[in-house]
Amino acid sequence: MKITIIMGIDPGINIIGISILKIFKYNIKIIKLKEILLKKKNIYINKIKIIYLYINKIINKYNPKYLVMENTYLGNNVLSLKRLIECQTIILLSALNNNKKIYKYYPKTIKFILTGNGNINKKYIYNIIKKKFNFKKKYTNNYDIYDSIAVSLCHIYIQFKNKL
Repeated sequence: MKITIIMGIDPGINIIGISILKIFKYNIKIIKLKEILLKKKNIYINKIKIIYLYINKIINKYNPKYLVMENTYLGNNVLSLKRLIECQTIILLSALNNNKKIYKYYPKTIKFILTGNGNINKKYIYNIIKKKFNFKKKYTNNYDIYDSIAVSLCHIYIQFKNKL
């Protein structure tokens, strides 16, 4: 098995979690963790541009083979859902412009693949990731980075299950 780079993204309008993972033989290593923090007071349309530029920059720097992201689901706020879909669209456009393979997974699927329970909470997922990668301390108080790692692990377990 050759080296494979995966870019995991937890999309959002105010915080985007990004992880870059490297798979080689039987090892999964975190190369980079990044939060894109978009202040709530920023003009929304400027956030779209910032997202596009950051995603392109990270894709160009790490050249992932796969871009995987958490898929949207209907919450309570339709406007938030609309903006989240727009954010995902910008990320997808960036990935497509860079000829990346794209996969999207629903949160329940990610949780089920990692734990066997699709209804588990984010803190439980964080604890699994902390243990797997031997994190000594919490990287951030937001769970978005850990969600990006979780979606990457979900993809790895589904796509490479017979090779790891």
